[in-house]
Amino acid sequence: YYGSDLSASANPFIHDSGEAAAKSPFALENESAYQAWRKAKLEQRQRLDASDVCALDSDGQFPRAALAALEQQIEAFNFIVFESCTVLDKPAFVELNRQLGLERLDVNLGADEDGITSLYAVDPDDERAAYIPYTNRAMNWHTDGYYNPDGQRISAFALYCINPAARGGDNYLFDHEYMYLLIRDQSAELIEALMSPDLMRIPANIEGNRVIRGEQSGPVFYLDGASGALQMRYTSRPRNIVWKSDKRSSRALNLVREILMDSDALIDIGLQKGQGLICNNILHGRQAYHDDSGYPVRLFYRARYYDAMRLPKEIRVAAGSGE
Repeated sequence: YYGSDLSASANPFIHDSGEAAAKSPFALENESAYQAWRKAKLEQRQRLDASDVCALDSDGQFPRAALAALEQQIEAFNFIVFESCTVLDKPAFVELNRQLGLERLDVNLGADEDGITSLYAVDPDDERAAYIPYTNRAMNWHTDGYYNPDGQRISAFALYCINPAARGGDNYLFDHEYMYLLIRDQSAELIEALMSPDLMRIPANIEGNRVIRGEQSGPVFYLDGASGALQMRYTSRPRNIVWKSDKRSSRALNLVREILMDSDALIDIGLQKGQGLICNNILHGRQAYHDDSGYPVRLFYRARYYDAMRLPKEIRVAAGSGE
């Protein structure tokens, strides 16, 4: 309808042209499906509170009675916040994520041996200090793993606070589906531009004449071929990113930036000890922070997944029936 950029054959990020992708409300040709999704999304966002915190049970799991409400939070905002009465260890953190269908861990370069990343400000001589997550500096808007190759796309991630910073360090969030909604309401043509498979190019990461990661190109918005879900890859960083420079692409990218600067849909989350968030890789960033002497250093666990959040069918049915 809007051109060949959105076809499965032209866009390697749409892994197949199956029934789910064809019926997705995020496919531009499905205007009636989009309008139905849009109406439901806005009603849920108005009715629910994004800052609601789900208390885990004594086993460090989501209570069965809370699952229906969690599913609604995910549909409305694409993230949930939780808290535990005792601090979870890494295995318990992984098991909690598994309850929401998160199984396939992405083991990035800085991850610990178990695949979970311990985020804290490392010493300046540590090689990880070259990467902002391992410093106390502010992190601008991005989605996780925007540089990952096709087949290793990050669909969800989880953060868990072991120790908050003495000062600063809040996370800020923006639902990528709501970003899509705001842009599509203005211009379907700009959505098409943001789905162009050559919109965003990340040069290869080379250290000491060794290729750590090859060059990657792809869109900002794309569809998961198996589920039809909308996914996003984006970064506000000005270095090591090459954007397509035609007028339509520039207009689309400028609109994304304007929305992130001016929209009241930004959500600020200051996670405290024992609190965490799980999200479908929405846009997010982090304030700069400071660790004071005599105060525990800021430490978060992070787990990245190739899966998106979902409640197993049998649990969704039970939650919906009140069992």
